[in-house]
Amino acid sequence: MKICSTAVHVIPVNHRGNWVLLELNTEDGLRGWGEGSNSKDEERCVEEMVRLGRNLEGKEINAAATTINLIEGLPNKRLPRTPPSAVAQALFDLECRINGVSAAAALAGENNGNAKIDENIAFYSNINRRCEDRKPETIAAAGRLVVEAGCTRIKIAPFDEVSPNGLRKEGEKLVEPGIARLAALRKAIGSNIDLMIDNHWRFTSETAPLLASICKEFAISWIEDPLEKWVRKDCDILREGSGGRVVGGEDIYTYGELEDLAKSGCIDLMIADIKFVGGTVELDRICKMAATHGVGFAPHNPDGPISTASSAHVVAANPNAEVLEYSFGEVEWRQSFAKGEQPVGNRMSISGPGYGVDIMFENQGEPVPVIG
Repeated sequence: MKICSTAVHVIPVNHRGNWVLLELNTEDGLRGWGEGSNSKDEERCVEEMVRLGRNLEGKEINAAATTINLIEGLPNKRLPRTPPSAVAQALFDLECRINGVSAAAALAGENNGNAKIDENIAFYSNINRRCEDRKPETIAAAGRLVVEAGCTRIKIAPFDEVSPNGLRKEGEKLVEPGIARLAALRKAIGSNIDLMIDNHWRFTSETAPLLASICKEFAISWIEDPLEKWVRKDCDILREGSGGRVVGGEDIYTYGELEDLAKSGCIDLMIADIKFVGGTVELDRICKMAATHGVGFAPHNPDGPISTASSAHVVAANPNAEVLEYSFGEVEWRQSFAKGEQPVGNRMSISGPGYGVDIMFENQGEPVPVIG
């Protein structure tokens, strides 16, 4: 393929930030998409995305070799890994579009007759980014909207006030607002809804039993990033005391370090993020690695439509990839903006070629400047 132009689009979304989308165009009129949202330094990220894209322009590009060169040797840090991961996503999208296949088919090896593709994948609804107001009644209302939309899997990060140092200084009273949020949400959605929590590494080894008891009380099935350190015995306490599964990996970006976590016995489910690990093919490789260690997979994806689409194809191509994260209700215009994104109830259909999604800027709420 030969890239003829590059553009970056920064899409205002809500209080939690923007979607940062990369567009690579070929001489043949094809358009490939990548996403570089949530880099923690958007200005520098956008500049680097533009620079990397322009460096590809006018050259014959081999997508696989270029991706390896972009990612190889980068440290386990978010900012330097986000722009090349976005470029890698866009190059793979283009390669699949050129070949006329879906990304999932390419990842599963359809041409070799080995494809096992679920074109209607499971997702869960993350309501955390919808709830700027952290009152229990606001979170309960968001949960009711999810249930009314037909989705029976909900995730929330309830423990805003908790931190390891705070627990050591002020004690267990810090969990009380989080418990109030969980109580309101569970009451609003009922006992049959699968409730999941993200803890953002807020608890300590000493408070693992406390977290386990809270999770048991509210029938929490998914205990994400629970503790400040990964320690097998503490994770066993969480599993045994709660009946839920321990989930993690979103803050680890290199294959080797993710494999160390998979082999540690700490997690039941890995949640690597396509925007930081190196793009679609690398996320697929990590997913397959997790399977060799008996670990399930569920891409971390609290962002926009391109990371959703690219991650969805990885889920579709891998039997150990259980479910995809979806940010529920961030903006009312998302489906008209992301043509091809089709979430219904608990399921999302995928299609091709490529990721099967195109961005329709005329359907977004405000004009979007093009950078590049």
